This record gives sequence, structure tokens and C-alpha cells, in this order.
Amino acid sequence: VGIAVTEVERGWTAGVDAEGFYPQQSVSKLWVAIAVLRAVDAGRMTLDQPTVLTQEDRSVFSQPVAYKIGQTGFATPISDLLRRAIVESDNAANDKLMRELGGADAVTQALTEMQLSGIVVGAYERDLQSLIAGLTWRPEYGIGWNFQAAREQLPNDWRDQALASYLADPLDGAQPAAITRTLAQLRRGELLSANSTNVLLGLMNEVRTGPRRLKGGLPVGWAIAHKTG
Repeated sequence: VGIAVTEVERGWTAGVDAEGFYPQQSVSKLWVAIAVLRAVDAGRMTLDQPTVLTQEDRSVFSQPVAYKIGQTGFATPISDLLRRAIVESDNAANDKLMRELGGADAVTQALTEMQLSGIVVGAYERDLQSLIAGLTWRPEYGIGWNFQAAREQLPNDWRDQALASYLADPLDGAQPAAITRTLAQLRRGELLSANSTNVLLGLMNEVRTGPRRLKGGLPVGWAIAHKTG
């Protein structure tokens, strides 16, 4: 377990193995969102910019937006995908946002340009989860329970080896302290414009996942802006 706590105004950080690299899973959606909003601030993208999700945009596990993809696809603006990715942790929405940016490399470049180290976004969710399971992504895995069924067909030792390899060197690894320091910078308005900062913090306040984690332990009257993974 790695834990980090950063005080926003004064900037001190305390933790346990706070500089170790740990898998992020859906926490990495935060960095995709920051990269998107940075592109919006730079005028390379707009929140009302239209996108169309097709059958090829399906992902794995939680992807509510995939149910809206019909024969002609599903047209929706960037702002909707952003909300789905952060509030609902929708994997298909997040993967589509990454494609609109130019892939994992584009997200990495945005983090580098913002001088944010200790955080890695190495792959689309569907590719990452396939790798962890010991599979290679195939389009049919995005339909129904096909992914889970294919995973169940693999020998246990194969799956265990794939998981161990991932945990030893997570493709989506991050340092706890790097995450909390970046969140502190976000809260101080150092990463994005005031409007984009408010947009992201607003979405993080609406997050529906993890109701029994940090959010569940807060006293009455407290609020939390978070992203579970």
C-alpha cells in the first residue's frame, strides 16, 4: 500500500512509500481529463465539439455509453464523454477521449509539458485490461461478457503470470505523492484555466463510484472531489 497526503496551501506531503509506483487503474482517467481540458484551454478542442462513437469504440468492463451505440453510432459532445469518464468511470468514454487527443502518447506529452513527473498513462483501458488478463485486445471483447468469457478460458498460471508482470511494472503506474501534489496544483489553479479547473473539480464532486471508500468515511458536512480506481 502506498499513501500520500498533500496540504494544498502550504504544499507539504506526508506518506507511506509515497514515491513507490503503484497501478492507477481508473485514477488515470484524471490525467486524460486534464489533457483534454488543457487542449480546450489552448483552443485545440472545445467542450461542445461533436464526436461519434462507433462499434469499434467499445471497451471493457464499465462502459455504459456503449449501450447507446447503434447502427449509425452515437453522437455526443466532448463534454458528455468527459462527464461519463470522470463521474461514471466509463472506460469507452475515456478511451474515446484519448483517441480524440491522439492516444496515450498525447496524454503523456501533455503531462510532460506541464512538468508532471511520477505519473504514467501507458495505454487505452481496453488494451491495459487485456494485458493484465493475459489477452490481446480483440473487437469482439467489447460486446456483452465476451471479454470475461475469454479470460476464463485462460489457464490460471497464465493469468497469474500476466497479473504479476503488470504489478511488477504497471503500465499505468504512478507515485502516490505525485498524484496528490498534482491534485494540489489543480486545486490551486496552476494546471488549467479557472473555468477548466472548475469544470474538472465540479465533475470530481459528482463522482458516483467508491461511495464506501474515502467518501463513505467523511463526517456530515464535508465534501470530497475524487476519482476512484
